[in-house]
Amino acid sequence: MDADPPTPLKVNDENAALRMILEGTATTIGEHFFRALVKNLALALNTQSAWVTTFDAPRRQLQSLALWANGSMRKNIVIDIDDTPCEKVIKSTELVHYPDNLAQIYPAASTADFKPRSYLGVPLLDSHRQVIGNLAVMDSRPMPCESRAQAIIRIFAARASAELQRLRAEATLRRSEEKYRRIIETTGEGFLLMDKQSIIIDANQAFCRLVGLKRDEVLGRKPEDFASEEFQLFLSANQKALSSGRIKQFEGTVVAKNGRKIPVRIHGDLLRDDQDGILGHMSFVSDMTQQKKSMALAAEVQRTLLPQSGMTLNGFDIAGRTLSCDEIGGDYFDFLQQPSCDGQRMGVVVGDVVGHGVDAALLMTSARAALRMQMTRCADAVTLVSELNRQLVRDVIDSGRFMTLFYMEIDPQRHHLKWVRAGHPPALLYDPATDRFRDLKGQGIALGIQDAYTYRASPVTDLRKGQVIAIGTDGIWEADNPLGEVYGRERYCQVIRQNAQHSAEAIVQAIYDDMGRFSKGLEQKDDITLVIIKVERDPKSENDWQI
Repeated sequence: MDADPPTPLKVNDENAALRMILEGTATTIGEHFFRALVKNLALALNTQSAWVTTFDAPRRQLQSLALWANGSMRKNIVIDIDDTPCEKVIKSTELVHYPDNLAQIYPAASTADFKPRSYLGVPLLDSHRQVIGNLAVMDSRPMPCESRAQAIIRIFAARASAELQRLRAEATLRRSEEKYRRIIETTGEGFLLMDKQSIIIDANQAFCRLVGLKRDEVLGRKPEDFASEEFQLFLSANQKALSSGRIKQFEGTVVAKNGRKIPVRIHGDLLRDDQDGILGHMSFVSDMTQQKKSMALAAEVQRTLLPQSGMTLNGFDIAGRTLSCDEIGGDYFDFLQQPSCDGQRMGVVVGDVVGHGVDAALLMTSARAALRMQMTRCADAVTLVSELNRQLVRDVIDSGRFMTLFYMEIDPQRHHLKWVRAGHPPALLYDPATDRFRDLKGQGIALGIQDAYTYRASPVTDLRKGQVIAIGTDGIWEADNPLGEVYGRERYCQVIRQNAQHSAEAIVQAIYDDMGRFSKGLEQKDDITLVIIKVERDPKSENDWQI
């Protein structure tokens, strides 16, 4: 005589049932885990079927991840939850048990192959207690209430939920990585991903084309392997600032496989984990070849508008230089000969247009033309600056742009100086005899703001041989280095003091050299312009002047 089949949900040995399910699922993940789970859950709880599903909320459907029925694994199915016991599980987010009469309560739960009488289901909840699926067992026989069975199904619902969340997270990450890969591969810019030791672990095709190498020839190397000698020095000198993320944008030169040198602009940043720890570095590398060619032509044109050398005027040695942070800039200096009505005068001007680049350069060119036109009209310093201001107001109205200017008028016959300051930083007058600096201040707002403003001239009445006048733009003392330090006016004055015995040109060179040492190759952030006027004789001396 055959023994009666075990009663569904009847668990005589809870530990044995748990061990059966654990051992059956311990070494599996993903699809294999879900298949092992429903099989061993049905066997442990003595039910004819078991399934685990994922919930599609917009469609109100359950998609089985694994379905065990009548001793075998079945093909996965999709069901609508309406008018099924699963709907109550989803809505209540609680365990639902129908011991018997399921077909009468939910006629839609029956199919041609299977007509369950009883149901025990529990929701799969994510970390926000949102339903993401369910785990259930069913039988064509009644399933009496068994607390041990309910405890077991709750335990493995939590395990199934964790696995489903892991799979979803993996799928999200995979989609994100695929999206990232598509973006990186289709961008026209080169891309490098480096680990904490700056070893390249990923590179896109744009970078490989740039340097003329295959991807596997790039991976495992360091960025400096592709840098020119000068760029290698910059990378070495600024290694700490680059690795800490203090320097994010800079320019350099890479060398392709065929030896071609390619100017590039690099936008770099740190790659961090969710705990803000540094995983590595990434850089986008832009080929600047065509832009450099165009800007080089514009820079050549702009250079022709500036004095090509210093000059010696009766009793004065004058030199100047400008260095744009871009190929062209908005800083301006000039030496203007003025055939005035009462003798030969010379104008020395230093200007700074707000911003830099092409638009600033165009405004600078307009200001230069206006100044030179006023010089032909025997205009004195105040009239010259005032007329320039009125013209700039008309040119830049509503644009928000303006220009600062320092105009120094030199009368070599009388050995006199006077200046007009239009919002520009004061010039410095250094007297080696007393070892003192004096600011040449004076009132005056920037040009291009108020058309009716009246400027005033201020004289220098105590000129002596050896004095040095320095007219600069704020790009000098506001320059910084990779450590975030600022060059500062104190260091600027110290270089002037140490070189005051030399020529004007030598003083200019000394300041630019010292700024280069200070910046350690860090990309310049603003235009830098400097004019030095050195007094070569006392007022009573008489010498002819020459250019």
